[in-house]
Amino acid sequence: MSGKVRTDGGLVRVFCRGAALAAFLFVLAGTGCEDGWETLLVTAQVTRTLGVPSNTASVLVGKVSIVNVFSDDWLETPDPGDSTFWQHDPLPGRVTPVGGAMVHVGNRAVGQRVPGVYFQAALDLEFKQRYELSIETPDGKNVTGQAWLPDSFAVVEPGQGASLHPDSVRVTWTRSDSARTYLVGVAPVDTLNPAQGWADGRSDTTCLVPRAAFEDTLGNLAPGAFYVTVTAVNGGWKKSTLDLILAGGNLSGAAGTFGCAVMPPPAFFEVRTPAP
Repeated sequence: MSGKVRTDGGLVRVFCRGAALAAFLFVLAGTGCEDGWETLLVTAQVTRTLGVPSNTASVLVGKVSIVNVFSDDWLETPDPGDSTFWQHDPLPGRVTPVGGAMVHVGNRAVGQRVPGVYFQAALDLEFKQRYELSIETPDGKNVTGQAWLPDSFAVVEPGQGASLHPDSVRVTWTRSDSARTYLVGVAPVDTLNPAQGWADGRSDTTCLVPRAAFEDTLGNLAPGAFYVTVTAVNGGWKKSTLDLILAGGNLSGAAGTFGCAVMPPPAFFEVRTPAP
């Protein structure tokens, strides 16, 4: 299994994920099911953004079908030597959108935009309140979950418009009550800037951004304008399909996640070329 690991402890997670996948395949093989295996998969988020207020709920509902994992066609297609194939499609499966479901966050209905995609804006979201997700699919399956909306908080550094050395970019933010984790992301403002950017999850309220975030894939510094976002999260949040199948998530009635998040305005800063 290949893939770039960019966070602390990532290598351990890759090996654990590989071991779990092997165990899953072993159990699936033992069932003797020639037609494969399927499960309902849901990812749902309630988000309150600060600065420009936006209170939204987004829910994706699909049915994941894992076909015969020992099929010769899957083992040989498209190319067993293609690491991209193995990285992004670790199982021979497909996701079918589930349309026509009844979706609610609390007592507010979440409307369907296209089959399997449900979205609602202008929600009345209160900090430090519990929100319950309920879904009833057309075939009568029920999915439930709950999470708390974290409290308001702010990014303290970098200061807006700060000019920083690539080795000393520190992100600090105030604590948000009810937050279980903070998602930190750094990216160039200009999409033509080849800098790789960086993202990670943190449990404390400060982190040092690695220099590699401001370099291209060859290790060359790519200075310029960047921005950083910090999101406070309670509940589950946007795991990969494979992780959800293996770990289940935090929902009852389906594999998947439901999380509540608060996001203050991003901080914009400059990364300068160090003096010789």
